[in-house]
Amino acid sequence: MDDHVTSVSDILMVVPLYLPVGERRQGRISSTTLDPGASTPSKVVVDVGSTPEGPDHGPDVEIATRLWQRDTAPGQRDVRGLCGERDLMERRMRDPLSAQSFSLPEDAAWSEETMTLDDLPHSATVLTTRQSWVAVVVLAEGFLVRVFVPAPGPGPRELRRVAAAQELEPVRGRG
Repeated sequence: MDDHVTSVSDILMVVPLYLPVGERRQGRISSTTLDPGASTPSKVVVDVGSTPEGPDHGPDVEIATRLWQRDTAPGQRDVRGLCGERDLMERRMRDPLSAQSFSLPEDAAWSEETMTLDDLPHSATVLTTRQSWVAVVVLAEGFLVRVFVPAPGPGPRELRRVAAAQELEPVRGRG
């Protein structure tokens, strides 16, 4: 028997995916990461907003859930690294030849804010730059949730867990 997670329903049983509270549009799983030999995705990204078929403005909201697979809890450096990684991806996508794209821009500002996930308050580390607003919450269950929106932000501060595959658009291929 194959014990790999193979459907959206399977993913929802093992990985907490989120949508903004009050969001009327369906989200869609835009990417997953499956480590070699693993049966559960280590990262799942849910986008809400524009699509690859539409104008290239990127998602209005991107919410990534990442499994933390180390023996020690994520520290502030790890959390900030996850924020900075997403900002870097955005800057490299918008200006791939810029030498400034390899470090945080001068306008980068860090803050701590409260985000609500399933009606429970969580501390979030937030990075704000001229390109993006990125927040990361560490969940006790061993997951990190990262919310990204293009500048100026801020992104949604209240998220709810996706309860059923029908809350997301069907997965579609690009081939």
